[in-house]
Amino acid sequence: MHSSLTLFLPIPNNKSSKAPTPIIKIQSETPSKHATIPSTISLLHTCQNLEQLKQIHAQFVVVGLIRRCPMAGKLVESYVSTSHIDHAWSVFDRIDGPDAFAYNTMIRGLTVGGQANDSLLLFNRMVLNGLMADNYTYTFMLKACSRLSALMEGKQVHCMIIKVGMRPDNYIHSSLIHMYGISDSLDCARKVFDGFSEENTLIKNAMITVYLQHGRVDDARDVFDGMMMKDDATWSAMVSGYTKNCMFMEALGVFWEMTACGAHPNESMVVSALTACAQLGALDQGRWIHLHVCRRIEAEMSVVLGTALVDMYAKCGSIDNSYEVFRSMTRRDVVTWTAMISGFAMHGYAEKSFELFDEMVVAGIQPNEAVFVAVLSACTHAGHVEMGGHYFDRMTLDFGITPSIEHYGCMVDLLSRAGHLAEAEDLIASMPMEPNPIIWGTLLGACRNHKDLARGKRAFNHLIALEPRSGDRFKLIGHVLAVAGKGEDAIKVRKLIKENEMGTTSGSSCIEVDGMVHEFVAGDIGHKDAREIYMMLDEMKRRIEEVGFVARREEVVLNIDEEEKEIALSRHSERLAIAYGLLRSGPKSLIRVYKNLRICTDCHRAIKFISKEFGREIIVRDRSRFHVFKGGECSCMDYW
Repeated sequence: MHSSLTLFLPIPNNKSSKAPTPIIKIQSETPSKHATIPSTISLLHTCQNLEQLKQIHAQFVVVGLIRRCPMAGKLVESYVSTSHIDHAWSVFDRIDGPDAFAYNTMIRGLTVGGQANDSLLLFNRMVLNGLMADNYTYTFMLKACSRLSALMEGKQVHCMIIKVGMRPDNYIHSSLIHMYGISDSLDCARKVFDGFSEENTLIKNAMITVYLQHGRVDDARDVFDGMMMKDDATWSAMVSGYTKNCMFMEALGVFWEMTACGAHPNESMVVSALTACAQLGALDQGRWIHLHVCRRIEAEMSVVLGTALVDMYAKCGSIDNSYEVFRSMTRRDVVTWTAMISGFAMHGYAEKSFELFDEMVVAGIQPNEAVFVAVLSACTHAGHVEMGGHYFDRMTLDFGITPSIEHYGCMVDLLSRAGHLAEAEDLIASMPMEPNPIIWGTLLGACRNHKDLARGKRAFNHLIALEPRSGDRFKLIGHVLAVAGKGEDAIKVRKLIKENEMGTTSGSSCIEVDGMVHEFVAGDIGHKDAREIYMMLDEMKRRIEEVGFVARREEVVLNIDEEEKEIALSRHSERLAIAYGLLRSGPKSLIRVYKNLRICTDCHRAIKFISKEFGREIIVRDRSRFHVFKGGECSCMDYW
C-alpha cells in the first residue's frame, strides 16, 4: 500500500476547469502516519509563502506533531522567519512543554516583530519553567529592553548574565551597549565597552553608534580612529552619525576616506552622503556619487536611493536633474513625490508643485501630512494665498488629515509674507494647539519686513515667554526696531544680548569650487585666499556703486558709524562666497551659494547688481528657497 501527501497552491479564478496542479507530492511506502514526519519536516525548508506553510501546519495537526517538541518548534521557526508572528504564537502556545529552542525562537519573533513587552513576559515564563537561558536568549532580551527603553529590566538581565557567569560574547556585549545607550546611561555603556578587552569591531561599532546618537561626536571619532579594523557598519555609522548631527563636511570627509581605502559603500552610506551633499549644496560631489557609486549598488535603483538623489539635486539647485531622476524611477513612494514637490516649491515653481500633487493623487498615492507641508510651502513662496487656503481645506475634507502645527505654521507664513498680518495673528489665536516659537518667529519676521512695530512687539512678547534666553529672537526684534526707525532701541537690544551672553546663530555660506566646499562667515579672514577675496569684494563694491547701488545701512544693528555699517554689510558671508566664486571659476560659469539663514534685503539687492555687472548667473539658496540672479533680476521677484 502507498500513502501520499499532496499540497496544492490556490489558483486564480478563470474559465479553465482543470484541477489544480500539486506543487509538492510525497509518498511513503508505509501506511503509518509517523513515517511522513521526516518528509513533512523537510518540506518546511521549501515553503515560499504563507499558504504553503499553512498546508504544512495542517499536516502537523494530521500526523500529531503540533504539540510535540522539537518538531513543532521547527514550524514556529518557519513562521517567525517569514514574519508571521501571530501564526507562530498560535503554534507555540499549543506545544506541550516547549524547549529552549522554541522559547528562543518565539522570543526572537516577538522582539523583531515589535512586541517587545510580550517578549519580556515570555522570557519570564521560560525562567519560571526552569529552562536555562543562553547567549541567544539574552541577546534578544536586551534588544527587547532597548526597544522599550526599559533600563530597570535591562539591568536585571545584565545581572542574570553576570550571575550565571556567562562567557563574554560579542553580541551580548554590543546589545548591552545599545541597551544602556538608548536608555541614556552612557556611563554604563562605556563600562561595558571598557570591560571588553579584545579588539572587536562589532563592540566598537556599538559604542560609536551610541555616542553619535547622543551627539558625542568627538568621543565617537576617538573610538573610530583607534580601530584597527573597520567594516561597512563602522563607516556607515560615522557617515550617518555626522549627517544626523548636521556635520555635513565631516560626513563627506569620512565617505571619501572610505572610498580611498578601496571599500565600496552600501546604500545606507550613499544615502547619508547624498544628504550631506544636499545640505552643503555640494552638487559636483553629489553628481560624482550618482555617476560612480549609485550604479554599483544595484541594477534597478531602489526607492530610498532614488529619493535621496531627487532631494540632493533639488537642494543643490539642479531642479532639472532632480526631475530627470524622478521620472526615471520605476517605483516611487509618497516620500519620493514629497521630495519632488518640495523641490519645485523651493525653486519657486508653484504650478509644477500643484500639477505633481494632482498627478500623485491620480496615480493612487495617498497624500500624507508631509506632502501638504510641501504644497503649502509652494503657495508661500509664490504668494498664492487663495490656493493655500484651498489646499489647507482639502487636507481634512478630501483626505481626512487633521492639520498639524507644521501646516498652521505654513499658513501663518503664507499670510504673513503676503502682508496679511492681522489674518495671520487671528489664525494663530484660533489654532487648536499652543503656537510654538517657530510660528511666533514667523510673524515677528514678517513684522520686520512690513514695518509693523506694534504687532511685532506682541509677537516678541509671546516668543520670549517660550524662549527667554534665545539671542536669535532678541536679535530679530532688534531688526524690527531698526527698520521702524528705532535705531537707539535696536542698539540697546544688541547690548542686552551681549551682556546676558545669549547665543545667536551665525550666518554662514558655502560654495563648491572644483569639487571642494568652502565655507565663509561674515567678516571671515581665515581662508587661505583671504587677501584676494577682499580685493574682489572691494572691486564688487566699487562697480555696483558706480551703477547706482546704495547700501541699506538700517540692516546693521550695531553702534558704529555709517561707513562702518556699509563695510559690515559688504562682508556678509554670501558676498564673500560670491567673491571667491568670481575669482576661482570660469568667466561665464554659474555660481552657486548656500546660506544657512534668510538672505538680507541689502545682499539681495547687491547680488542683483553683481549678476548684471559681472555677467554671471548666481544661484543663492537661503534657509527656505532658491534665488536665481541673472541680468540684474531675481527669480523670486523680490518676494521671499
